[in-house]
Amino acid sequence: MKKKGQMSNNTVGVLIVLFIGIVVSLALFTPIGQTVNKMNQKQVATNQSVSTTSAYIDSTNVNTSTVFTIYSSQSLWKQQSCPLTSVAIRNGAGTALTANTDYTLNASTATFTLLNTTKTIPSTSLNTTYVDYTYCADGYNTDSGSRGMNTLLIIGLALALLAFVISNSNVREWISGFSR
Repeated sequence: MKKKGQMSNNTVGVLIVLFIGIVVSLALFTPIGQTVNKMNQKQVATNQSVSTTSAYIDSTNVNTSTVFTIYSSQSLWKQQSCPLTSVAIRNGAGTALTANTDYTLNASTATFTLLNTTKTIPSTSLNTTYVDYTYCADGYNTDSGSRGMNTLLIIGLALALLAFVISNSNVREWISGFSR
């Protein structure tokens, strides 16, 4: 006969099984959630520095044929289905450059060229350009149906965890002991 406040061996076993099952399931939430995020959301890059030293002919002229790469993983499917968006380029002093006035952008190939303007000529030795942009990570789903199905993965994992807890007959017995 067990005394009040003592747990039976069955109760301890149930708690251990529950603990292990819950810890394993919760450990899976983070990596699955991060993967689903990359597949469902465009990623944001800020303050990516691009050295533009090779574009300067002298202190007052820019070689407008020098092409700079913003994002090197712009594969063919990204060029066709997911070009860069929200691109903002600043010179080394932090002054915002204007598209088609200070630079030309090819969002599909993720490249830009500087134009010969006063904003693109550095007033100091700041030969770096800073770029902010939004891009598609590898595995990004371009259609909303696929993104919706990916979101169901997280819901399915949560339901599997719930089913694990509820379906365990020992857990049901343990829970019903509280209602007596």
